[in-house]
Amino acid sequence: MKRSAWIEINGHRWRVKRCRVPPSIHGDCDYETRTIRVSSKLHGEDFLNTLIHEYLHARFPDLSEECVSENGDTLAALITFAEFFHVDDQPED
Repeated sequence: MKRSAWIEINGHRWRVKRCRVPPSIHGDCDYETRTIRVSSKLHGEDFLNTLIHEYLHARFPDLSEECVSENGDTLAALITFAEFFHVDDQPED
């Protein structure tokens, strides 16, 4: 079962999917199709970190990879620390 949601980023509708991705990546951001994909194999803080990372790419396309990674790591740590974070860790079929 694949999970997806629609969100607005920069005035455009984007699809966010938790699904299979190539084994060499955790997720990706496709500007053409306005789709963010996060690996269904990720759970907990790894899932959250990747979701934030890809969102930052979509929201701020001109940011460097270093800036996106640094801010994604920081935001994921803050959310986890604040205990606002809950992800259904049931494995995907």
